[in-house]
Amino acid sequence: MLWALLLAAALAAELQSGARGDLRGASAARLAGRARWAARGGLAHAEEALRARLNASSAAGLPPATDTSVVRPGELDYDGVKVRVTVTDARAKVQLNLAPAAELRALGTAAGLSPDVSYAMAYAIVDWRAKNGSRWAAAPEDTLAAAVRPPAGAFRTVEELRQVPGVTGEMYRAVAPLLSVAGDGRVNLNSAPMAVLRTLPGFDASSARAVIERRRAAPFLSAYEVVAALRPGERERVQDRMAELLARIAFTPRYGEVRVEARGKGPAERARIRAVAVLAGGRLAPLTEIEER
Repeated sequence: MLWALLLAAALAAELQSGARGDLRGASAARLAGRARWAARGGLAHAEEALRARLNASSAAGLPPATDTSVVRPGELDYDGVKVRVTVTDARAKVQLNLAPAAELRALGTAAGLSPDVSYAMAYAIVDWRAKNGSRWAAAPEDTLAAAVRPPAGAFRTVEELRQVPGVTGEMYRAVAPLLSVAGDGRVNLNSAPMAVLRTLPGFDASSARAVIERRRAAPFLSAYEVVAALRPGERERVQDRMAELLARIAFTPRYGEVRVEARGKGPAERARIRAVAVLAGGRLAPLTEIEER
């Protein structure tokens, strides 16, 4: 009889423990659901802010500006869940799925990596793309229908770069803030940082610095203004590669990286959504979500 009583007591304790675990699981699920709901509200806020920005602009789209933020960052509160919303210019970064090896090498060097390390990183990325994704490029026609397509390729998020064999933590930390999986591969001369400008044809640190200094006075409107801002020697070098440069540069945002972070009181009450906004012809296409967790 004693063993039966001990067994019954053990079963009762296990059931009670399981019930407590079920309650904790249900509570965590409820908190996670609140965070996701709040993040969805943040995404709607981002879309509304983008539409308001476009409505205030001309039919051609957003005007040239030197700010990397397409709309002002938002801080929201949904029933105690804090939500931060940012929309940044994807053209201020290098497109991870489209950049050729030479561009990735230049980015690595500009970000502080040695030439040898930059070379190894660039070819590890290119090799990974060749094996894990189909080549993708934005359609040449300048229409909203052509621009609206999800970010396709080997990388759906920049964080996936950590999975690439040969890409070390040092490499990732150096270049990740300068990469995007959105966009058409063009670089916005009015918003890109120095490291990204240095990936352009004919550019070095001195010419990138000259562009940054000139755009503080007023945003660029044409490539000829860019050439005029350079010193002799730099000017000739860029002019020799003008055809390549014209294919790589832009002066306004066209793709916005939308990031929504929701945080509640505990670790379970968190959510994140990332999406791509296409801003073309003064209109906003439906947001393309690339990550939710």
